[in-house]
Amino acid sequence: MKNILITAGGSGGHIYPALAVARVFIERGFQVHLLTSKKRPSNIRLDGINLFEGCSIGWDRTFKGIFKTFWGILKDFVLSTKLLLHLKPLLVLGMGGYISVSPIFISFVFGIPRAIHEQNILPGLANKLLAPFVNRIFTSFPDTNFGIFQKKVVYTGFPLRKEFYDITPLKHNKFTVLVMGGSQGARVINNTILEIVENSLLKDVRIIHVTGTREYERLKDRIEKINSPDYEVYKYKEDIWTLYERTNLVISRAGAGTVIELATVNLPAILIPYKGAEGHQYLNAKWLVKQGRCLIVDEDQLLPKDLAEKIMKFKDESNARKDLSYREVSNLPNASYRVVEESLGIIGGYYGRNKYRG
Repeated sequence: MKNILITAGGSGGHIYPALAVARVFIERGFQVHLLTSKKRPSNIRLDGINLFEGCSIGWDRTFKGIFKTFWGILKDFVLSTKLLLHLKPLLVLGMGGYISVSPIFISFVFGIPRAIHEQNILPGLANKLLAPFVNRIFTSFPDTNFGIFQKKVVYTGFPLRKEFYDITPLKHNKFTVLVMGGSQGARVINNTILEIVENSLLKDVRIIHVTGTREYERLKDRIEKINSPDYEVYKYKEDIWTLYERTNLVISRAGAGTVIELATVNLPAILIPYKGAEGHQYLNAKWLVKQGRCLIVDEDQLLPKDLAEKIMKFKDESNARKDLSYREVSNLPNASYRVVEESLGIIGGYYGRNKYRG
């Protein structure tokens, strides 16, 4: 059996690109196994992918958090050893998150080909730690720098699910704003947009609001009091491309996945970068600014009245074009296929001179 092991953290920014790459491997006749977190988005479509749950969690700089992070990694060392001995994969591909640390390191010890994918412009700590032990480093952005390991870097782009390349904007007569904060939700964005809706600060604008599951429970009472045909709310939306089809403007955090999605479907955006994670999101947002039609707002300066004014300015610019479904064509690479092609090159080069077989 031609097995591939893919590892990915539980956030949408890690797991969805992992699934996109997995489906291309399956198209090529490989059996794909996914090691991910128990705290992943619910109801994800696996489509023939074997799922394994690991213990590693995100980096928490509190004393208790550091202990939990390292304890999770240690437990995953045991799990990874068992998985690799059982599966004998042709390749281990880390798609981000601390859950990739153990299987990549064990595959290095076992002599199994290995690669990682960095989603953000600025490399994360887990991928920095893994860089010495992998054959190849794939990146979402052309400017990502891994220092002395830069020779291993191949710019592939960010793997998106195939549906993002087939979006057809739907005809609609009302300017529509999609508000979202990633798979976990974003409290400051949710609070601000609800104040805008509750106080009717927008005129002739439709709001589609994806709150995040946990955030929805916190905001449920306020949401249920809103009685407006121009307010549409979801806890979570896996097929987010169906909302992009009828959207004119996106308000969101600036995770790498969101930024690449917006560039791919050519939607203007107001981005409010998350201040943590070593400033990754701010750099992601700056990249999208260079692509055009993007505005960055600091979350400390996010006020309902000011945001409403910015939305109306985008609306006026859109109305000047008359056709609300207008979109230009994106020329970003289809990264899922590029990652798989590069991975097959690693496998072919490795097994041409090594007796280890999967």
